[in-house]
Amino acid sequence: MIFRKNAWAHLMLAGVLSLSVVPAGLAQATQDSDVNSWSAPRGYDMAYPENGTPNMVARQGYAAGFNQGAADIARGTSFKPTDNKAYAHAKIPKGMDKDAFKTEFREAFVKGYTNAYKGQ
Repeated sequence: MIFRKNAWAHLMLAGVLSLSVVPAGLAQATQDSDVNSWSAPRGYDMAYPENGTPNMVARQGYAAGFNQGAADIARGTSFKPTDNKAYAHAKIPKGMDKDAFKTEFREAFVKGYTNAYKGQ
């Protein structure tokens, strides 16, 4: 059982680390195949219904928050969605308003983190 918990924690940590550093061009240029192949984490569709146009900032923030929340559960960390690097240091795409991006990203991050952590 301990091995399974450690393996799960390592798997979740690897996923979080891969999403916590977002390449600068991720939200800047979206290809159709990327948009169509994206699988929303649990609760995303309820929090951010998309009507044909993907919200790449919300997707990025929610997914990063969801993965961080799941990783924190696996590590036994207390509920602290704003106490990590992914929340504080999101990469802002070129040409996007810095303040607007940070506000939207962080809001989506907290929603994703909360849904993962609380199991909603």
